[in-house]
Amino acid sequence: MNTTTDENDIFFGDIPPEINALLQQGIAVHASDPRLAENHFREALARRPDILCSYRCLVKHYNRQRQFDNAITTVRAWLAEAVRQAGSPADWREWQDASSAMLGALKAFAFVELRRGCEEEAQAAIARLQQLDPEDGTGVSVLAALAH
Repeated sequence: MNTTTDENDIFFGDIPPEINALLQQGIAVHASDPRLAENHFREALARRPDILCSYRCLVKHYNRQRQFDNAITTVRAWLAEAVRQAGSPADWREWQDASSAMLGALKAFAFVELRRGCEEEAQAAIARLQQLDPEDGTGVSVLAALAH
C-alpha cells in the first residue's frame, strides 16, 4: 500500500498512498513552511484518523514549533486512538500491557508534558513506561535521563 518513490522519504509502514503523500509533503516543508506542513499533517488525520503515524508527525511538528498546547491535545488524541484500536482502558495508569503503538504514544505524552513543565505527570508516565517496557524497547531510559 505504501510506496515510496524518493530515497529521502520516511517509511511509515503499510499506509494508504494518499496519506503517505501528505505526510511526506509535510515533512519536506516543515522547516521552510511550518504552516503548510501542519496543514498536510492535519489533512492526513482528517482523512484517516486511524493512521497513528499521522499523529506522531503532527506532535513532532508542534514540538518543533514550541506549540505545546497543540502538541498535548494531539498526543491525547493519539493515545485515545491507540487504545481504541487495542481495546485497552483509556487511562494509561490502568494498562496491564501495551502495544508498541500505545507505548509510543505514551512516550510522546511524557515528552510533551516535560516540555510543558508538567513534571509530575511526565514522571508518572515515564514510570509507567518503565513498568510496561522493562526491556526499554521504546528508549524511555533516554527520556528518564532528560527528566532528571
